[in-house]
Amino acid sequence: MKSRTATIFTAGLASAIALSAGIALAGGKADEAEVRAFLKAPHGIEAAIKTAEGATGGKAVGAEFDEKKGAGIWEVETVNGMKRAEVRVDATTGEVEKTKDKGDVADDDEPVTPDMLGGTLSDLVVRAETAGGGKVMSIDFEHEDGAPKGLAVEIAKPDGSHEAFLMNPADGKFSPMVDQSDDGEADEGEASGG
Repeated sequence: MKSRTATIFTAGLASAIALSAGIALAGGKADEAEVRAFLKAPHGIEAAIKTAEGATGGKAVGAEFDEKKGAGIWEVETVNGMKRAEVRVDATTGEVEKTKDKGDVADDDEPVTPDMLGGTLSDLVVRAETAGGGKVMSIDFEHEDGAPKGLAVEIAKPDGSHEAFLMNPADGKFSPMVDQSDDGEADEGEASGG
């Protein structure tokens, strides 16, 4: 009886571990799928920024790649005067999918203006890619307790890995950001100066 109970317990434990591993892998594959889609996308972040700025007449203050149902989309936030807009740009065709009015900069809890960046978003992307050794998947101004902190930058490497950094827009210096994954483990990238 003891060996049957031990066998059932062991089988149950093995099933639970396999199920947990499957769930963890499924969560990781979503990120991997997004990175793969990003690395294959014919229209990169600089093209998306240029398209969004042309569509709104504003200056880009943030951009992020997203993968939905296998298709890549760039979401670019622009500011024209005091008006914010979000432009969705198809990463395959380079065409504007949708433009959404986001209201006034003054109405935002964490406002970002082109002046806060210390340069154009395209120039900051180039600096980030040079310092980070990969391609920028997202770049967005980060606030802490309502005060500007710097640019959160996610870089995808040619091997499919990705790292997050906080970039000081004034000097281009990077510091690693901690990635809060679902399993509670922290993933830190290597700091790089630029």
